[in-house]
Amino acid sequence: MDRIEQDTYRLHRRAALFEGAYAAILWSAPEIARKALGAGHLLITLIVMAPAVALSFSLFAAGRVSATHPRRLLRTSALVGRLPILLLLIWTNNPWFLLAIVTIQAFAFIFIISSWNGVLRTNYTDANRGRLFGRASRFQSISGAVVVLASGLWAQQNPEAFRYFLPIAAVFGIVACFVFSRVPLREQSQAAPPAVRLSSARRLIGVLKNDRRFLQYEVGFFFYGMGFMALGTAKPFITVDVLELDWLVLLGAKAIPSLAGIALAPFYGRVMDRIGAPRLGAIAFGGLVLYGIALALATGPVSYCVAEAVFGVVMTGVLIIWNMGPVAFAKPGEAMQYMSLHVALVGLRGILGHPIGGWIAHSAGDPRYVIIFSSIMWITGSVVMWRLGVRMRENSPNPEADKG
Repeated sequence: MDRIEQDTYRLHRRAALFEGAYAAILWSAPEIARKALGAGHLLITLIVMAPAVALSFSLFAAGRVSATHPRRLLRTSALVGRLPILLLLIWTNNPWFLLAIVTIQAFAFIFIISSWNGVLRTNYTDANRGRLFGRASRFQSISGAVVVLASGLWAQQNPEAFRYFLPIAAVFGIVACFVFSRVPLREQSQAAPPAVRLSSARRLIGVLKNDRRFLQYEVGFFFYGMGFMALGTAKPFITVDVLELDWLVLLGAKAIPSLAGIALAPFYGRVMDRIGAPRLGAIAFGGLVLYGIALALATGPVSYCVAEAVFGVVMTGVLIIWNMGPVAFAKPGEAMQYMSLHVALVGLRGILGHPIGGWIAHSAGDPRYVIIFSSIMWITGSVVMWRLGVRMRENSPNPEADKG
């Protein structure tokens, strides 16, 4: 590794520790809303869908992402999007205010993730990107596991402790962005390209027309995301109403996927470097069907923890390709634009997937019926990704060099 890669990895690793703590608590917001605040189907659907609605606006934020220096963008986005979470200390018992806070931080996430992964695309070489991202992700998983386990223990002893979870997470999230903003930049990333203004959305959509491999990659992710987000809406009702889990298991079990990430993130990073993101995606999306089966068969805390273990093993691979796959398709200087489009499409499938999951859970009378729909989506996404991986390998004169 050259000096830039070494310095990037050192700060990436430190920032990942804080970001992992932040993300782990934000990941638990729907369960907190259901168990502590008694949120119903409509409000849970809105809470899980709000970030998707915000992310869909990343198409129109592309000009700002391209024109703003990554360091300044990270710091500003962290303060604007994550500092207001501290207000939950005042309006703790209002689930609608929680919805507003989740939405605000999601808008900031557009700029944070585009800047963050754009810097990694520039500073990490193709040969090392997956491996180094996987190693840094291990630290994110460590902090996430510690925080959710501690939160579960705290809430089990004091049910009112939930009011402090998100404000504490906000502090971690702000620190993460400020630490990562210290990453040095390679020369080609220091001069920001001119802002793309009124036509930014059209130009980004043009990326899909001009890069057919990336288009198929996003189609595969679209099917995966539809299934994932549909189940994300139903899961709080599965865990709180069907399985009747207490705070310790409800939050503490989220440490299990984090522990899987600690063990497997570097492995999946190396696998992505070797076989490419599409084929790793095909394996991971197919593996989510096993998670769906395990969750459907869960009857109590032990079997639920088994399902979460399966989820962790599979989802670690998904997270690697979600973050590093899109930027691998990008040419130098285009990484943040590719990531902006990728994030925007997350919003689109969330706008569709979450209401579908909420509707099935409410209409069927048993939220576990959503698992059937999700499994169909995951299998479809797996097939799309596998076909893309095979086509890319067949069309490449040097298969080892074409693993985007």
